[in-house]
Amino acid sequence: MSARQLSRPVPGRASATVARDLLRLVGAHGGDGPALLRQAGLAHLSAALLAPRGPAPALSHEDFARLYAHCTWALDEIAARQEGREPLTKAGIDMLCHCVITCRTLRDAIARADRFSALVGPRAGRLILSVEGDMARLEMVTERTVRNACAYLSDLTGLSTYHRLFGWMIGEDIPLAEAAMRYPPLLPKRTIFYLMPHPITHGAAGNSLGFPAACLDRPVIRTPQELDALLRHFPFDLALPRSKDTPLSGRISRLFAAMLASGEAPATAAWLARSFSISEATLKRRLAAEGTSLVRLRTQARRDIAARLLADPRVPIAEIARYTHFSDATAFRRAFRQWTGRSPTAWRAAIRAEPLPPIKSALAGTNPPNAG
Repeated sequence: MSARQLSRPVPGRASATVARDLLRLVGAHGGDGPALLRQAGLAHLSAALLAPRGPAPALSHEDFARLYAHCTWALDEIAARQEGREPLTKAGIDMLCHCVITCRTLRDAIARADRFSALVGPRAGRLILSVEGDMARLEMVTERTVRNACAYLSDLTGLSTYHRLFGWMIGEDIPLAEAAMRYPPLLPKRTIFYLMPHPITHGAAGNSLGFPAACLDRPVIRTPQELDALLRHFPFDLALPRSKDTPLSGRISRLFAAMLASGEAPATAAWLARSFSISEATLKRRLAAEGTSLVRLRTQARRDIAARLLADPRVPIAEIARYTHFSDATAFRRAFRQWTGRSPTAWRAAIRAEPLPPIKSALAGTNPPNAG
């Protein structure tokens, strides 16, 4: 299949709950919600979306994109006044995209995006790229004199924009090993994940994305003509085409791994279905078509992180059981033996004595145990 053959997600509806969260944020900082909805062409939804509670109609992706855009511009304008700068505009984002579309590789695109950011000053964050081993880290440095929810949304949107733009340019979803922000979580968790569907570490030293360094040398496969079509709704249409190189199972696997690494339990089917704007039945059907299931993906994520943690002799077995979300160390030991044929202690002891097969190979063909 050609790298340029992309698919749209299964048609769905955008979250009215997230729309309400954004409108509440605008109102909390002195914005005019009814006027904003009129400007977005959504005046007919004002009564439902501005109500503090009660049912609200789901939005089409196009309607949500317009609402998200108007809320973002309103809040970035507030943040700009706080910081004494000019706000970034849609024209500025479009010009950035036109500047990078002719680059040869992702590495070149990041360097050119940083040069563009330097020209427009504090309106756009500078980009600092570093590589350590097989991992790359892209830091987005923004000048913020006030770190409130307005600035948080602006920076969150910036990180999401760069991640989606660069992935689109090279024709594949860029897998994130980490996403970090220097703020505490200043928006509801549901809204944060909806706008950027990756676990985020808050309170970090800076705003950054971590991903495989191999992606840096991927060629840019998009053309200026394709960019013109993208920019009609970018960066606010969160249902933009995704690469078929990354199936749904791959995206969920990375999400589960990141959640476990940050101490969170893997998401439920209902939560995932809402996040991907599909039904639970469709979620399970698509995974089955890819030869897997949520149970298998969840189990794989737990046993992969268990194997990595067992490689460090300083980590107690009980702590590994907690990280992998078993009820206790006994339940973890029972599951690990079923996965590998060895106890965690024997596996750990054998690491120094002999090379062990990759955990995935060792577990191929086994049935997932019941988690404690």
